[in-house]
Amino acid sequence: MLFKKRKNNFKNILDAYKDKKTKYAVEMLHITKEFQNGKIKANQDITLKVKKNEIHALIGENGAGKTTLLSILFGSIKPTKGKILINGLPVNFNSSNDATQAGIGMVHQHFKLVNVYSLLQNIILGAEKTKFGFINYNKSRTKILELSKKYNLKLNLDTLAKDASVGEQQRAEIMKLLYRDVDILIFDEPTAVLSDEEIKGFLLMLKDFKKMGKTIIIVTHKLDEVKAVADSATIIRKGCFVDYVNVKKKSKEFLTEKMIGKKLVIAKNDNINQQYSKQPIICEINNLSAPKISQPKVLALNNLNLKIHSGEILGLAGIEGNGQTELTLILGGILKNNVKGNVIIYNNKTNSKIEPIKNTPKKLYDFGVIHIPEDRLKYGLIGNETSKINTVLPQIDKKPFTNFGFLNNRQIEIYSKKIFNDWNVQGVNGGKTLAKSLSGGNQQKLVIGREMARKHSLAIFVQPTRGLDLGAIQMVHERIVEEAKRGIGVLLISYELDEIFSISSRIAVINRGKIVYNNLVNKTTRAKVGKYLSNS
Repeated sequence: MLFKKRKNNFKNILDAYKDKKTKYAVEMLHITKEFQNGKIKANQDITLKVKKNEIHALIGENGAGKTTLLSILFGSIKPTKGKILINGLPVNFNSSNDATQAGIGMVHQHFKLVNVYSLLQNIILGAEKTKFGFINYNKSRTKILELSKKYNLKLNLDTLAKDASVGEQQRAEIMKLLYRDVDILIFDEPTAVLSDEEIKGFLLMLKDFKKMGKTIIIVTHKLDEVKAVADSATIIRKGCFVDYVNVKKKSKEFLTEKMIGKKLVIAKNDNINQQYSKQPIICEINNLSAPKISQPKVLALNNLNLKIHSGEILGLAGIEGNGQTELTLILGGILKNNVKGNVIIYNNKTNSKIEPIKNTPKKLYDFGVIHIPEDRLKYGLIGNETSKINTVLPQIDKKPFTNFGFLNNRQIEIYSKKIFNDWNVQGVNGGKTLAKSLSGGNQQKLVIGREMARKHSLAIFVQPTRGLDLGAIQMVHERIVEEAKRGIGVLLISYELDEIFSISSRIAVINRGKIVYNNLVNKTTRAKVGKYLSNS
């Protein structure tokens, strides 16, 4: 009876959505959220108002409190102070189920998928269509495939979540909302891992949602996207409200300065004219073939050939799913089964070499290879360990972090503090915060900072600025350019052509597991690269 009463209350909220007298779909008034008995204030007296049937952007740096605020709206976190109104009616959500019943859906920055379930099972979980007490998978599959075609969100529904790429997992999360047909849609960094074409389709999808009378809240660091689709925006910084703006009336430069508190200077690679073919080879890949992780009978890499030279930033462009994931896992010493061909990494200072296919990630690490993975939670961090320990994970068994089998906490604290300060990793609470509790951007900065802090000759960056704000993106790009200037060989894999063109010295295009184009960045164009990206 209590459940039915609560459900009826939430039905009133849904009914109020159709009430034309209700101006705002969402009102979060004077929200404060404190953690650890007030030691950490994620949100401080923030007010967020979203009109019905608009696209509203929530903008702020990593750690500004955006995800916390939206998690409060979605019922995942209870506020310390403040109140929430949905369609003019006060609510007190005790869980995300309450929010869903009230017509609110959210795509989280960190995926909420069950690893051992297929993508189909994950999408319909909790909203299964049944017949005679059994789940009607065919009916659900038909609906999802129709939505997939309509919104250009390609998915292999039979892939297990644990085997799906980051992009496929993200698309599955988006599909959850489409499947449930909620009225208030919250997207936390929804395009971070989508290709250019998929982003275009996603932005069109948002506009279609708006045409259907839905209300959208989107968190993104990509201000081009904000300008393209948002009607209004709330800007927050360090947990506090900064400004509410009409997006159409404000420039991207204005939004940037409001967000980070200063003008942004874009990093550039000023050595793009150098002929890197004359420099020593750092990594050589010959006739590399390997199966897809999710489809062992299908080739992900098909006789791929590539060379990376000392002091260059080789930007590898390609639509997701063309072998990038498998390539980086091979270079990191993780993927070995059914891999054919030769991969050799050279250390020209010691006149030595190593073959990733025949060695462990630990040996590659000691040899001088750093790897910023595409999936930071799966391959870069131990979520249930402290942020402090995560800064020394690959070398925790060595001095000065371990002496005679015992951890030297003092040395770990000194080392981790330097990384936190150098990379502006926020919310670590002296290193005590669990890695999984950090915002996505701060997790990314921790991984990058840890990897770049040690000696290396080859740096592999996969989607390095995923989930980062503009200020952090600038810092990462500057550091990558500095790597090349010091003679480090850099492989930059990104699904964003803007990033590839911004700092790469040479661009290679991967399509269907092969390198189909390779040229210096100053001798090519976006149009030419785009042509090779889309050729099938």
